[in-house]
Parts: sequence; C-alpha cells; structure tokens
Amino acid sequence: MKPALIVIDMLNDFVYGALASPGSREIVPNIKRLIAKARSLRIPVVYVCDAHYKDVDWELKLWGPHALAGTRGAEVIDELKPEQGDFLVRKRRYSGFFQTDLGILLRELGADTLILTGIDTSICVSHTAADAFYRGYALIVPRDAVATFDPKDNEQAISYLKKVYGAEITTTDELILKLERKLR
Repeated sequence: MKPALIVIDMLNDFVYGALASPGSREIVPNIKRLIAKARSLRIPVVYVCDAHYKDVDWELKLWGPHALAGTRGAEVIDELKPEQGDFLVRKRRYSGFFQTDLGILLRELGADTLILTGIDTSICVSHTAADAFYRGYALIVPRDAVATFDPKDNEQAISYLKKVYGAEITTTDELILKLERKLR
C-alpha cells in the first residue's frame, strides 16, 4: 500500500463562511491528526481545493458565490494549513480530478491508495472518489473525517462510497493504527 492523504475543500468558506457546513468543524481535529500522522510517516498530503472564478463558473449559479479564487474564502482553514512538502491542487468542479493535475501528481508520487477526508461527503468527496475508482485507486474513508452540508446525508454517502466504489470505511483511530503497522 502506497497511500496519499487527500484533504478536500477544508476551506474558510465551507467551515466558517458562505457555505459553512455544520459538520465541518467537528471533523477538523480528526483531519489534523491524520495530517500529522501522514507527515510523520512520509505519506503525501494533498489538499484539493475549490477556487472559482467570479461570474464565470457555472457552479456559482447553483451554490452562490463561494471559494472565489484569490479570496480568504478559498484558503485552507488555519487549523489545517498546508506546510512545506504538502501539495495543493485547485479545482473548479466537484471532482478533484476534473481538469486538474491531481492525476499526474498522484502517479508521480506513486500512490495506489487514497485516503479521502473533508467535505462534502455526498458531493466533492464522492465525485473525487468516483474518478479515483475509475483510475484504479483503492479508497479509504475515515467516517469521522468527512462531513456533509446536511448531516442526514453523511451516512448515506458513506454507504454509497463503500457499496459502489469499494471504499474501506474506517475511523481516524483505526486508520492511524493501520498506517503505523503497515508503514513503520
């Protein structure tokens, strides 16, 4: 197993701003722990982040202005800020793969397994998972490190990821133990 940790849309606008998700604040400590563990084990940490063009991106018509490129709203929250050696991929659609360099980055890193964290489980996490599945990646989703805009949708989205894409559903604690055993 050669994993990469993917942190999806943990941005100011999704945690504290325009499209703040109720569950997004709850998952921050678990994602923070996973990032620290990944860095200690030399697992690549890849932030996949919305960065929309004002008055251009069609998604803004559906969701309203959010994560506008170059604004504080499109920045990773301070609690999870990227560090030297981490990677940041900007996206304009739900999937982290669509029209971005995520695919080539993961190939160059040699990743074969993606640990998906962040928001929204039923939208950006699921669409990124779909494209990862199509590209042959194994998927791991710690259920306490993903959230949805509507908390009722989270379990349904997690079940979908397991059923349709074969994602291994785990918890942050279980995953940290697994990574320590396999990669130390």
